[in-house]
Amino acid sequence: MRSSRILLITILATGGFYVAGFVALGSGYPTAESTGQEVVEWFTDNGSHARIYAWTAAFVSLGLGIFGGQVSALLPKPHRYIFFAGVLGFAITAQVQAWFWAGLALHPDGLDPAAARTIFDIPNYWGPLVNGSTTTMAIAIVALGLGATPLVPRWLMWLSAVFFVEQAIETITVFGESGFLAPDGAMNVYLGGAIGFAWTGGLVYWAMKRMDAEALKPVAADGGSAR
Repeated sequence: MRSSRILLITILATGGFYVAGFVALGSGYPTAESTGQEVVEWFTDNGSHARIYAWTAAFVSLGLGIFGGQVSALLPKPHRYIFFAGVLGFAITAQVQAWFWAGLALHPDGLDPAAARTIFDIPNYWGPLVNGSTTTMAIAIVALGLGATPLVPRWLMWLSAVFFVEQAIETITVFGESGFLAPDGAMNVYLGGAIGFAWTGGLVYWAMKRMDAEALKPVAADGGSAR
């Protein structure tokens, strides 16, 4: 199977698990505005949903690792290391965030509301902190689109720049407490998510074309591709 098809299947599966995790939580999951008692009640009634969410996060991290490895292999040094560092940070942060959700779901009946509220506040800051990883991913691609002879197409550079700026602005949600600017509010979950999906789609499209072009290059006598 071509590397480009593996990348496409991987990113589609990863996106599927990512969306499935949020679907599993439903629309009434606790937020930054929930009281400690509401947090305890939700985890008591929806523990299996939280564990499904954590389960999907494991496969999201797997997919991100494959995606990061394949795309970074197409990039020159040091950009490949910068990009992969961002992907790795995203994967680890997602794992830790889901770890807390699963932990709260294990013995919710014994949770003190104040303790539950405090513990839940920790994974709530996943959004503004993962922005450090997403901006790292984006800036590596932006840099490759600069200069007279860019290594990525200009459209991908500008798309990456938009993603970088939006994700950098999202870091202000670390100061938010409710509504759109809450750490787990619409700015992070919906606006950032939509732009992130668009950027990932554009990057994968470019990477697949690059992989197919590399595969068509004639093989040199020493076994490498002719340059």
